[in-house]
Amino acid sequence: MLTRNASRCDEHQAAWQQRRDQQRGSATQRGYDSEWRKVAAAAIDRWRQEYGDWCPGWGVQPHHATDLTADHVTPLAHGGTNEPSNVAVLCRPCNSRKHAHR
Repeated sequence: MLTRNASRCDEHQAAWQQRRDQQRGSATQRGYDSEWRKVAAAAIDRWRQEYGDWCPGWGVQPHHATDLTADHVTPLAHGGTNEPSNVAVLCRPCNSRKHAHR
C-alpha cells in the first residue's frame, strides 16, 4: 500500500502528527495570530512592489520565486517580535532551509 510518509502508514502518521501538534501548540498559541498575518502580508506586498517575485536567497543565490513567505529574522521562540523590522521575505524553500538550519 502506498503512503504519504515512507516511514509511517497513514494511520500512524496521523497519530504522530496529532501528538506533535499538541506538544507544539497551535499557530495562534505560538504567536502567529491575525496580527502576524497582517504584518506578513504587508511585508510581502512591500517586497513585491520593490523587487517583484524574487527571493533574496538563503544559502543560495537570489532567484525568481512566486511562493514568497514572511520570515522572522529573530524567531519568536528566541525572543523575536512580530514588528515589521523583524520580518524578512524568503521563498518557501529558502524559509524551510533556514528553519531546518536552526
